Amino acid sequence: MSKLSINIIILLFLTISCDNYQAPDPNVKKSSTGICHKKHSQYYKQTKKYNSFDTIRDCLDSGGRLPN
Repeated sequence: MSKLSINIIILLFLTISCDNYQAPDPNVKKSSTGICHKKHSQYYKQTKKYNSFDTIRDCLDSGGRLPN
């Protein structure tokens, strides 16, 4: 394999793996069910599958909702 082919494979791998990066301790987590959880809220630590947001407004604007 040529150096160019190896570099392309490495670049593709890094691009794909970085696409799924989630901040380890975001301010707001939107769960897979679409609920926005602020840091220090009741279910924040229990939420494992999430999209991260800087603010609750960003989460809500993305289609999320507040917990009941």
